[in-house]
Amino acid sequence: MNFNRPASEDRWVTFLAMVLPAVIACHALANNDLPMHLAIGDWIIEQGKIPTTDPFSANGQGGRWIAHEWLAALIFSTVYSLGGANGLVTLAVALAALLGWLQEKIAKLLGIPAIARIALLVPLWLVAGRRLMLRPHLLGLCCVLALYFVTLIGRERPRRLWLAVPLMVLWANIHSSFILGIVFLIFDLLIWPDGHRATWVQRMAIVSSSVGATFLQPHGVDLFLFPFQLGLDPVFTGQVLEWVSPLAHSIGGSLFRATPSFWIGMPLLALTLIAVIRQGFVALEGQVPRAARLATVVAIAMALLQQRHFALAALLSSMVLGVWITPYCLRWPETMRQVRLRAATPIIAVLAMLLAYGYPATITGPEIQWRKIGSGWSTRMPRLPVTQLANEWQISGDVLCEYEYGSVVVHASAGRLRPTMDSRNTVYGAERFKAHDAVLSGRDLPQLERWLARVDAVMIRTPLQDATRSILTRRLDEDTEWLAMHIDPYCRMWLKKQAAPSLRTKR
Repeated sequence: MNFNRPASEDRWVTFLAMVLPAVIACHALANNDLPMHLAIGDWIIEQGKIPTTDPFSANGQGGRWIAHEWLAALIFSTVYSLGGANGLVTLAVALAALLGWLQEKIAKLLGIPAIARIALLVPLWLVAGRRLMLRPHLLGLCCVLALYFVTLIGRERPRRLWLAVPLMVLWANIHSSFILGIVFLIFDLLIWPDGHRATWVQRMAIVSSSVGATFLQPHGVDLFLFPFQLGLDPVFTGQVLEWVSPLAHSIGGSLFRATPSFWIGMPLLALTLIAVIRQGFVALEGQVPRAARLATVVAIAMALLQQRHFALAALLSSMVLGVWITPYCLRWPETMRQVRLRAATPIIAVLAMLLAYGYPATITGPEIQWRKIGSGWSTRMPRLPVTQLANEWQISGDVLCEYEYGSVVVHASAGRLRPTMDSRNTVYGAERFKAHDAVLSGRDLPQLERWLARVDAVMIRTPLQDATRSILTRRLDEDTEWLAMHIDPYCRMWLKKQAAPSLRTKR
């Protein structure tokens, strides 16, 4: 492995490694989790503490809740207060560029030559690009690569291994994937200390301190159990799209199989497994450390179980593949200048595609759904109608809404409206999740009537996109007590007339 800084660093490749993910991450804010993170951050700033019970929803308010990503929420909220939605897009771009920089630095430390890094650059980011959105997992991915980087530079400079301690504190308060970091440190420093110069006592002290540091968070032992409780829940892993296996026969699996992440990612992961099998788990000079090889295999297994882990698997796989193809690349007879010229055409073509059309999120036959470059809030996020409902109409009650709209309801109304469901899975539990879906789909009409008597507004997907919502749509359109407030290609909203003071006065 090349642990020494190269005499002439190839800045051109580093530039590309940062620009590609940065351009992919530059898009309008559209993920349904982000508004809830902003609402949580706002609540923490206002209350001066971290919530332990649900303060937002109509269906779970007061229930026990582990705000496991509270620090990420606080960071997002602070950035939003300073720079608005465009500030959040800028943060996403910066984190994606950091991710690219870390990946490039690790590849260099592993001795992967420039031609190999260039060859893997476009496939890597076409696979991982689907997850380059502003959510805590983006910070979590940066923590994964940062820990990988620390353990590599710490092999010859043992004191730098202590950087793992503050990193683990940060990670434990940002994203629940920090448990992967604990396991990685145990294997890399204690079980398979390939190339480490630190003594056993030093390595043991670093691991112990790093594990102890993860208890510097407000949830105690419960935080360690949280990812297992969520990841093993059969309802969420079967119905929430990002938790579904890419090989599943459900709609979530079929939708993911129409993405570049799947088409490019599956061969990439398969080649990585072949490379690991050929290397095995024995100490080999010039290869990826055994702990990192094991982490890569685990990440691939996680990706095959849940599509949300494809980005992590691709990032770790790029290191294994880079080292694997290095001997072939070293035989390359041409100069670096010729390599640059040959690589320029496809990379410039991909950059031009990203700038002109955006990231190809879904490809079904001749049709491509592009995630275009942009800023601000996406039109898919129904923030405007929610804001009008809360501010102009002064509504402050419960809202029967889709899972993906609940977070928008909370944040866009500044907490004045309470959704019946949002993206915080553990607040509700599997049974409430299923019961809520049965209400919206019309499978539980008695409970639907009870909810309609209680709520002040309803927000659902436009029925053209989901025919199962047509029962509820007809029910509200035919009832004179409900007023249709908003309709667009993605969302419909109704308001109960009795909830609006101006409408009650007219009556």
